Amino acid sequence: TTIKSEFIVEDADIDCDPSSDESKLITFLEERGLSSSYPYLKKSQVTFESLEYLTEDDIKEVITPVGIRALFRAKRFESAS
Repeated sequence: TTIKSEFIVEDADIDCDPSSDESKLITFLEERGLSSSYPYLKKSQVTFESLEYLTEDDIKEVITPVGIRALFRAKRFESAS
């Protein structure tokens, strides 16, 4: 079991195939220092593919903690570090 923010994500619930959409999402977030937003995105069924289509309203609804949401908005289109 992995604790992510206020959510508990069971390791068995994570698709570890590096080519899977979920693995791409996790990698994308980790490379930008946005891992704390993963539980919120997963809970709302946001995928790597759907990231680029999220509106400001979507982000506000999905990521409720203001600090995490602000970082996500600022960093989601940055190059990986």
